[in-house]
Amino acid sequence: MGPMELVRWEPDHFGYMLRWASDPRMTAHVGNGMPWTPDYVTERHEQALKHWEDHGFGLHLVVEDGVGIGLGQMLDGDLGQIEIGYWIDPAWWGRGIATVVATELRDKALAIADRVVAAHQADNTASGRVLEKAGLTYFTSRYRGGRLEHHYALQRGMSDTGVLRYSAFTEDPAGGNPAGVVLDASDLTDEEMLAIAARVGYSETAFVVPRAEERAFDVRYFSPKAEVPFCGHATIATGVALAERIGDGPLTFSTPAGEVAVQTSGGTASLTSVPTSSAVADPALVSAALKALGYAEIGDAPVHVGFGGARHLLVPMKDRAQLAALDYDFDALRDLMLEHDLTTVHLYWRESADVVHARDPFPVGGVVEDAATGAAAAAFGGYLRDLEGPQRFVILQGEDMGRPSRLEVDATREDRRVTVTGAAVVIS
Repeated sequence: MGPMELVRWEPDHFGYMLRWASDPRMTAHVGNGMPWTPDYVTERHEQALKHWEDHGFGLHLVVEDGVGIGLGQMLDGDLGQIEIGYWIDPAWWGRGIATVVATELRDKALAIADRVVAAHQADNTASGRVLEKAGLTYFTSRYRGGRLEHHYALQRGMSDTGVLRYSAFTEDPAGGNPAGVVLDASDLTDEEMLAIAARVGYSETAFVVPRAEERAFDVRYFSPKAEVPFCGHATIATGVALAERIGDGPLTFSTPAGEVAVQTSGGTASLTSVPTSSAVADPALVSAALKALGYAEIGDAPVHVGFGGARHLLVPMKDRAQLAALDYDFDALRDLMLEHDLTTVHLYWRESADVVHARDPFPVGGVVEDAATGAAAAAFGGYLRDLEGPQRFVILQGEDMGRPSRLEVDATREDRRVTVTGAAVVIS
């Protein structure tokens, strides 16, 4: 193989784009999936030339031995970040070229921006492996153009910002729910914490301020869009991060939702929630939520609004297949949840008395769904205890996202608090 290089997109490259646009494997994964007519190809070609003029970077032709074999793209975005993408002619697949292209695009992006991001469709797992080889890390999943995409990022100098990255409710960095952790936020303003959470891009980042008492901390939680009163998976991540530095044992977190006790041991943490509560959801809220979710019917259990530090709509599914087929109206559900002060919608199906499968849409945080939601698990534990008596069970979440998570729930206390336990691991 001769030297491979990324060449600035030029007028005489139009023929490559026109030829590749006839390959459905390209049109399915580049752009919005619409048919690439000659007129549309011309429009994309002209946009690529103008992007170079306006920004000094953009679409590249991947060249090997003087022959164009693919595309590499850098697009400007907000928050000081650049989005990268690539497509390699199938005749050159299987030679590691995609990883080389993604790595070069990464380096070019980080030379001029603070952060590089990329996405791939959920069914295109090969692209996910390429992005991981290029050093990018999964941070969320979103719907775009009606298709579920997994999003990856790499922050330049992330370690210098004081942001730690952990995945909670898993022992595998490729599973669980990622959270950012800032162990000393003493000098950060609200605006700075929100900006950091937005740059990190995880569903939540926890910001910690040590208190005068031993092993006691003030903890606040920010999504990329707003502060939230409590976040379970970020609490588990923070507990493990602190235990790795000050030793296992009890911790006390003072959060906007109230005091949360955390017990840490051997890479796991158990949070004991504030007192939980649940109540039958207003029929109008249920009707509007089911419309946004696209459900004509659901399971037989009552729909409640549960509280375990934050409010969650608890909705039973008919079966596992209905849970797996989640595809909802992001904007409609977000607006409804904001109106009713809901943090997530907790969709669940009970395999047995001690195993529950769940998915948690989180559009109010700008995230299509959480891979693990500790606060919802606490609220759900309180809900089941109210309906059936003391409970101890496991929630399996994130399975349909390809990020399996395990949350152990104990709702057997004499008081109304619920304990949620899980592991957390550093994301390298």
